[in-house]
Amino acid sequence: MKKTLTAALSALMVSGCSTVGGDMVIRVSGSIPSSSTTSQQETVCQLEMISVETGEIFNSKDVRSEFSTMMMVVSGKKPKHYYFSAKCRDGRLFRSEDVAVSSRRSRSRTFDLGSLTEESP
Repeated sequence: MKKTLTAALSALMVSGCSTVGGDMVIRVSGSIPSSSTTSQQETVCQLEMISVETGEIFNSKDVRSEFSTMMMVVSGKKPKHYYFSAKCRDGRLFRSEDVAVSSRRSRSRTFDLGSLTEESP
């Protein structure tokens, strides 16, 4: 009886993380336009996931011009808004549109950012 109760409580706690909040893996894909001096193959950038509200960087990864990568984010019941910034080795800076991340099952965990927009230095 004690083992059954422990197993049931554990199952509830684990399933609660996906609907209430906790660490969540998301997939982010998109593209970074190449410059006139670099080819698509040579473009290497640091992709950062940034809170719209606080400006805090939550995750970063090296990516090429066409990317699809997984990132870890802390999510909650209410959507949190983030944007993605790509800082390239050649000095160029790109930004995505804002995205909303939530632990609710109705929200997507895959984000296609499309082509990131170059920002002025």
